Order: sequence, then C-alpha cells, then structure tokens
Amino acid sequence: MSSLVIPYSLRFFFRRMCRILVLSLLVFIVPSDDAYRILGLFPHPGLSHFKVFYPVMRGLAEVGHNVTVVSYFPDKDPLPNYQDLPFEGQEILTNSFSLQHFNGRRFIDNFVEFFELAAWGVGSCQAALNSPALDKVLQSHQTDPYDLVIMEMFATDCMAGVSWIMRVPFVGLSSCALMPWHYDRVGLPDNPAYIPSEFSRFSESMTLWERMENWFVTRTVKLLYRMVEYSDNHKLRAKFPDSAIPSVREIVRNTSLILVNQHYTLSGARPLVPAVVEVGGIHIRSPSDIPASLKTTLDSATEGVIVVSFGSVLRAASLPESKRKAMVEAFKHFPHKVMWKWEETLQDQPENVIVQKWLPQREVLCHPNVRLFVSHGGLLGVSEAVHCGVPVVVMPIYGDQFLNAAALVNRGMGVQMDYEHLDDTNYIQRCLTEGLSSKKRFRAQAVSKAFRNRAQSPLSLALWSILNVIEHGDMRLEKSYGSEISWFVDSSLDVLAVITISLIAIIWPTCFFCRKIFSKKD
Repeated sequence: MSSLVIPYSLRFFFRRMCRILVLSLLVFIVPSDDAYRILGLFPHPGLSHFKVFYPVMRGLAEVGHNVTVVSYFPDKDPLPNYQDLPFEGQEILTNSFSLQHFNGRRFIDNFVEFFELAAWGVGSCQAALNSPALDKVLQSHQTDPYDLVIMEMFATDCMAGVSWIMRVPFVGLSSCALMPWHYDRVGLPDNPAYIPSEFSRFSESMTLWERMENWFVTRTVKLLYRMVEYSDNHKLRAKFPDSAIPSVREIVRNTSLILVNQHYTLSGARPLVPAVVEVGGIHIRSPSDIPASLKTTLDSATEGVIVVSFGSVLRAASLPESKRKAMVEAFKHFPHKVMWKWEETLQDQPENVIVQKWLPQREVLCHPNVRLFVSHGGLLGVSEAVHCGVPVVVMPIYGDQFLNAAALVNRGMGVQMDYEHLDDTNYIQRCLTEGLSSKKRFRAQAVSKAFRNRAQSPLSLALWSILNVIEHGDMRLEKSYGSEISWFVDSSLDVLAVITISLIAIIWPTCFFCRKIFSKKD
C-alpha cells in the first residue's frame, strides 16, 4: 500500500486553518471585560519596519484584546478582533532602492541621510493626517474609546499629536536603534563617548576621532530634527484647528514606553530607564516548514551553503555590472552552494549558485548546512543570523546598516565588505574566506546562545510591558525625571557654574589680601 504524501501547500493550509480556529475560540472565551481596545498607527510605508510591529499587534489580538491597526500592510488572515484600516498616499518600500548610485559612506552622508529621513517623516505625517482611516478611528473613539495608542517612533512624531487629541497614553515602537532625538523624551542617557548614534558607522568602542564625529553628528541631528517637529506642529494644527494642541516636543515627553528592536548581546550594553525595553528579535517567530524544493537543495549541500540577501528594500538586481561580475566570479572559487535572493535572471550563473526571487530567510539561515550569510546589514536579517548562529559578511549601504555591521565585527562574528571595493574579486574572496573561518563560526554560535538565553521571549516581554502601561501607567512609575530637566541641568553646567563662581569669589579676595600683606612687609 503506497503512503499518502500531502503537498507542502496543502499542509500549510490545514495548519493555518487549525491555528485560526483555535485563536478564534480563544477570542470568544476571553471575557470581554478583560479586553482592552488598542489602536496601532504606523504611517511609514517600509515593510521591514512593519515586520517588527506586526507580531506585537497580532500578539495583543491573540490574547484577546481588540486591536485596530492603521498601516500600509493588512493582515493576510486577521482574527475577528484584529481590524485593519489602510493609510493611503505613499508608495510601499519593497525592492524599490537601486544600488546603481551608491559609492561608499562619507561623513556628509550622515546629514544627507538625515534630510532624506526628515522628508520621509514629513510625507508620512501629511499622508496619515489626510487619510480617511484616521478620521474613522477618531470618530470610533468618540463612541467606544481606545485604551492605548501604539505608534512607530522613527522620523515623525505626528501620531503622538493624534494620541493627545484622543487623550490616551501612547507607546512607541522602534524597529531599529533609537534615533538621537528619542533619548531626551524618556530621560535616557545618550553619552556619545560609547553610545554610537543610529547614523554612525561605529560600535561602542570608538577612537578619539570617531568619538568626535559621533558627538558632532548626534548633537547636530538633534537640533536639525526641530525642523520636523515644526512641520508636525503645523500639520497637526491645520488638521485640528480648534484643539489648542501643544507642540509635539511637549507631547512626546509623556511617552509611557518605548519598545526598541535591539539587544545588548549584539548592540552592546548601555543604561536603560524602565520606560525603554529591549525586544531585539521580536519578529523571529516559531519556524515554518521550508518548501520542499529548497529543503532538498539545503539537505544535499553537505559542503555547506552561503546565503546572499540584500533584504526587502534594496533591489539586488540593480547591482552595477562590474560588481555583479566580481561577486559571481568570487563565488566560483568556493565549493559551497550559494543561495542568492535575486529578482531577475542572473547572467553567467555558475553551477554552484542558485537564484531565488524570495527566501524564507529565517528558516533557511537556521538550516544546519548554512555556513555564512552575505547581507546588506539590515537589522532584521542580522538578528536572524545572530539567532541562528551564522557568521555574517556585511555590505552596508545606508542608515543603521553601518551601525549593525560595526556591532557584528565588534562581537567577532562579522566581516565588513565595503561596497566601493566590490569590483575586486580577490577582495570579495578574502571577505568570504574570513567569514567562513572556524573562529567566526565559533563566535557566532557563542553570541547566538547569549541572544536566545532570556528570561522571557521578546514578544512576551513586549505584551507584558504594554499591558502594564494600560493598567498602571497613570502613576508614571517608569518615567525618569531626566525627561523633565533641560540639557543645561542634565550636564550639571549650573552646578559647575556655581562652583566656579564660588571658587573665584574665595580665591580672588584671598590672593588680593595676600598680595597687600606681603607688599606691606616689603
């Protein structure tokens, strides 16, 4: 009698349907009196960002709370208590960035990227405030109030103004390291001597010149962010002309909680106030089955697999011809199979290179035959590599990718491969060889054990922290007084001024009288 083989797609369908049924029953079993109404506002159109926020919102719905999410990314199988509403007016950022015009990182790029980020923030604010979905949730709040607003903290504070209109507490989610302008609102220390800016290229171990650059960039972009705040204020007051809404700079000082997608095992230990909670790797869920064709390829690669992916935003096929040829030529010199996320047909494709338009990246990276990950350094992919214990060759392009690359190198599990040298086949070979070394693999596995060894999962910690805000947030016990004082007081410049004046007041008369006394003796 032949055995019955159920296709992968059918097994996936049955498993999903069973999960939906169980979760739906849970929703109806949880008493409605214990369920909160929670609103998520995510106006940035980046898919990689929303992959961090979705597990939180979905997780709140799975434990029985009524969740409304306004974003560009609707849930493909929502629960009965998970409502999606669409933001409109912006193009979704998927495979949208070309590599053609990148030429390496310069000091001025810190500020070029800031202004690009600011433009995103201004555009996101305008599109969100013009969206009918926002009007719908504000109207719904009048009859059935929300208990909490959850929003992204990135390049605009526009949605914090909406929470003020609704008169409900709000929680910020950050898909990357905190931006320099996020620290002051919760009284979080941001000493640039060892805390690298999200815009920087450094780990916490910096030379004198790197510390000078980090200090200058951190302090300057904080001041420049006032332009975004000015724009947010103008747009909010135009949207709500009768509300007497205060400045967003004032509003964000009431931030109840920030969940940040980082973990000290990778980014380095730093001081945190109770209102800031690290949930690095929160997007990493229980593994799914790898499609049969991919699994066969991975299982048969006893010599090992090199995985190459530049994420969901960068378009790998836009790699300049000279750099593509150099990479292809370098891969020929290795016995490993190379699994490359590539959107088009790959010219001159070697026998050991396998092209895929899409990869279940987390599942593939955790396969025991994977030896190395070649990445652009996006935090989601980096976190998955750390979770799976795979060394990384990082080719950072923009944003926090340089910061992530520096963290991997500092932890001994990464190799930085500079984009401007990607025309050199020998250079690429050297980077790959170093990444495949036993030393890098040992360090990757050691960091992975520490990254995964937590008292509770990132998602459990995030859900507990959010519900704690709703249940006990009125007392503001997590709030640091550091958010209430000026930079002048925070730096103790007033104390130093008093001490200096006091010393002058004592020393100068003393010297004067001593001089008079000794001059009389003469």
